[in-house]
Amino acid sequence: MRLLSVQYENIEQEWKFDKIIIFDLTLLVGISGVGKTQILQSIYDLKRIAKGASPNGIKWEVEFQILSGKEYIWKGEFENIKDKDDFLINIADSENENAKPKIIFEELLDKNNNELIIKRNTDSFIFNDKEMPKLTSNESALNILKEEDLIKDIYNGFKLIIPRDHTQKEGVRYSNLSVKKLKEKFDTFEKIKDSDLDTFHKLALIYDISKSTFDDIKNRFIEVFPQIEDIKIEPIQDHEFSNFIFEATVIQIKEKGVNKWIPHNRMSSGMLRTLLHIAEMYLWNTGTVVLIDEFENSLGLNCIDVLTEDIMYDNDNIQFIATSHHPYIINKIPYDYWKIVTRKGGQIKTFDAKDFDFGKSHHDRFMNLINHPLFKQGIS
Repeated sequence: MRLLSVQYENIEQEWKFDKIIIFDLTLLVGISGVGKTQILQSIYDLKRIAKGASPNGIKWEVEFQILSGKEYIWKGEFENIKDKDDFLINIADSENENAKPKIIFEELLDKNNNELIIKRNTDSFIFNDKEMPKLTSNESALNILKEEDLIKDIYNGFKLIIPRDHTQKEGVRYSNLSVKKLKEKFDTFEKIKDSDLDTFHKLALIYDISKSTFDDIKNRFIEVFPQIEDIKIEPIQDHEFSNFIFEATVIQIKEKGVNKWIPHNRMSSGMLRTLLHIAEMYLWNTGTVVLIDEFENSLGLNCIDVLTEDIMYDNDNIQFIATSHHPYIINKIPYDYWKIVTRKGGQIKTFDAKDFDFGKSHHDRFMNLINHPLFKQGIS
């Protein structure tokens, strides 16, 4: 899918942002605390709502396009249960439908035909011009009707919103699925790419099934880390631990001048994170919307260089919405894609950098950005 615009309000926490036009690549810039991460979290919440979550006191409107080219507007609101405290997790409430916030209204508009597919409030539920029987009031219509032909592609589109937080450490992982059995089901590159498998398993599969794609990923990785000579992904056996691990699929790298292969649990977290990120650029499903918070964290300058270029020149229908404070990243991405984020109390606002005269050169634009009153003011 492709997001075109988003607006969002958290009534419970008393903050909101007005309509934000989303580009194929959108870079949110601004001082810490203005709400850049909240914007990303709000977009991710749309996925959660589409999949059946019922967040308290949320109001949203999103305009989007699915892979077929059709455009829609989806909007709605959950009631605000005033005594609900998100910090305190009540297990009983999680199983009690009556304790969950209910939907006050929800609409889905087909922009191409200017027709309401869904019109719903506390008293009625209209789908495709037909009154629906009484259904759960705690879940979005997209989740309830996800098997319907009119809704299926829309629902699957929201599933493609993926958060990528580079502040998180890539933990030591092993395949908890049989890669050998996965190869029987996902025996072509297209099937692997379109699957819901995580990047680790996709990478393990293409090692054998799509060698040319794996070589492209490997060569891109070696550009970042020229001390690396080769990469392989194959099962290793460790009889020392045979009581609980008989075989595990492991990424292994070989450094120049070193005979012993290094398993991924002994790689630096930045190196492993970079490899998986490069792999994702080749293996994400077409139509993925990627949310990247603080892109630069825990990545070396050489990694930032390559990964920023990958984001800039990706042409496989992938949309990126990112935040950054790093001058190199801000300089690297054309200022037509910058959105300056400010906040006054609970009101978050964004401004297109291209509407300001920031000069001609990358350096001038960056310096004028960080010295601009909107940027310096940040929070008021």
